[in-house]
Amino acid sequence: MAVQIIAILCEGPHDVEFISRILKHNGYSSNDKLKIKDFPVPINGLLKTEASKTNVEDFNLQEVRQVLLPSSTLKMDSNYYLLYTMGGDSKKDIRKQLLNDFFTLIPKENEISSIPEGTSLGIVYFLDADDKGILTRITELNEEINEVLNVKPFTNHKELFIHQGLKLGSFIFTGTDNEKGKLEDLLMPLMKENNEKIFDDANIYLTKYFDNARKAQKYDNDKSTVGVVGQLQISGASNTVCIKKSDFITEEKVKANLKCVEIFEYVNSLI
Repeated sequence: MAVQIIAILCEGPHDVEFISRILKHNGYSSNDKLKIKDFPVPINGLLKTEASKTNVEDFNLQEVRQVLLPSSTLKMDSNYYLLYTMGGDSKKDIRKQLLNDFFTLIPKENEISSIPEGTSLGIVYFLDADDKGILTRITELNEEINEVLNVKPFTNHKELFIHQGLKLGSFIFTGTDNEKGKLEDLLMPLMKENNEKIFDDANIYLTKYFDNARKAQKYDNDKSTVGVVGQLQISGASNTVCIKKSDFITEEKVKANLKCVEIFEYVNSLI
């Protein structure tokens, strides 16, 4: 049976948990309890190498932050997905490192392969469009990939490109205009559906008491709203836990939401 190993590179932990919920509601299961040695070759070796860096005595703090381990792993049949929290634009060097690690595992011409026959590797980028738009984000991503692989793979997002045996893909989060926006533009309407009063009242509270004069360091109303409503179900939980566990997101809503369906169908098309 063919084995697919795909790394999904996300900007933040919210993206990881949201994509995980979409996939879990469509038949994928958590694989986090699998021992590193039991992951398929060659990814088990890569994970072992990274995990060994957690012996931090010989590392400074900056080096410890570079440890590349997935935040979550999922599996369906012989298809493995490793979801990484990689940070935003300022963290592109970390993404480039993981891309190079995966590409290095692909045997080059006349090299003896360390990858079992029928095993394929891939990397998929999930990024916010923000105010730049899809094509600008794709142009930036192409430049980033080109610095490692000397190729600019994408003309748009939701494509599949195979470079010397390595699958490459990308998905850009957008709002209702399908051009600009971020994850929260998809997440908030989904969570608010059937919970309108809770979310409206949370927004009233935030609007009433937010005061920039109190030196807010980084305020995002959508993220704060998720934090407020999340306390109704999981006291003290972070937004990440709320997205992962709360019933503001349900299987029924995920399967009926066109953007969630779009994400699932794209990820599933990479198999």
